[in-house]
Amino acid sequence: MNYNEEISNIQADMLNEMPDSYSKVKGNWLWEMFKAFSMKVYELLQLLTDTADKLNVENLKGDELDAYVGQWTDLTRKTAQRASGYIEVRGNGTIYSGTIVSNGTCQYEVVADVDVNGTATVPIVAVNPGAVYNTEESTVTVMVTSNNNVTSITNPEPIEGGADEETDEALRNRYYLRLQMPATSGNRAHYILWALECKGVGGAKATRDTKVNNKVNLYICGDNGDTADDAVIKTVQDHIDPNKNGDGSGCAPVGAICEVLSAIKKNIDIVGKVELDGTLSLDDVKRNIKAAILKYFSQINFKKNELSYARILHLALCCDGVSDITDFKLNDGYVNITCEETEIFALNSFNMEVEV
Repeated sequence: MNYNEEISNIQADMLNEMPDSYSKVKGNWLWEMFKAFSMKVYELLQLLTDTADKLNVENLKGDELDAYVGQWTDLTRKTAQRASGYIEVRGNGTIYSGTIVSNGTCQYEVVADVDVNGTATVPIVAVNPGAVYNTEESTVTVMVTSNNNVTSITNPEPIEGGADEETDEALRNRYYLRLQMPATSGNRAHYILWALECKGVGGAKATRDTKVNNKVNLYICGDNGDTADDAVIKTVQDHIDPNKNGDGSGCAPVGAICEVLSAIKKNIDIVGKVELDGTLSLDDVKRNIKAAILKYFSQINFKKNELSYARILHLALCCDGVSDITDFKLNDGYVNITCEETEIFALNSFNMEVEV
């Protein structure tokens, strides 16, 4: 019996199994009894369908996915992390722990009392976890908590280390990778899996150093498919071979030296002319196209060494607000672009003009 049969079909099947000597007319006692019973059978079959679906990891989400992956591997979901860094404070007096500062959008908290005599370096941490709190240098300039002792603030270095909780898709992909790439005795797959265990890592590639024996160069990219920042690199290095000498104090076996490096950028310049369909402004359309391309980069980095011109053009054409695109070029050409094993595709410049 098909689990998706309607209640009426289940009832009809049951009535057909009864001898014709019984009345099967609608409203008869037998018809009514089988109707009620069919409703419960249908609920049971739906429950069985739902249960069967949970045997396929593709259908699982959230806590159910965590439990399934945890039962078959030692993988756990990467938790969200708070960004941190420093601000340079000008003034005279004390800036207190708990003071809130901002870049205009996101807020950060001072985590120590610091006496300011002219200038001072003050540690801050994002009030909430998430990648949105990563910000460029010279952007944290607003004092949310007033303090007459402070005349100005800024962050001379980027605020980094913020990460979103690992998505279901990312955790599922790591689970598949674990099954598809058996990790044993520090083989190539093992280094990749060790890197992916660390928060902030979106991809990894392990290569043998050509100059130093027993050394592995491990290239990583961030969660967003871009180059990894110093904080993420240090996290992975400390996890695998903290002293970079193969002493076995990390995950790497004794005698195996590992150096963690950020992926090398393969810069991509994109230009083109877009014909708008009239539903969105040029700025909105450009934002849509750029977001679609960056998302695709994050999906293929360290997985593909060739960037398809046709694929990128198709992504742009499918964006909301686009009617047509002409003179579309990748690095001044109309061909696919390849990268080295340790490189990732990165959007260097993006310029789309209105087709006139």
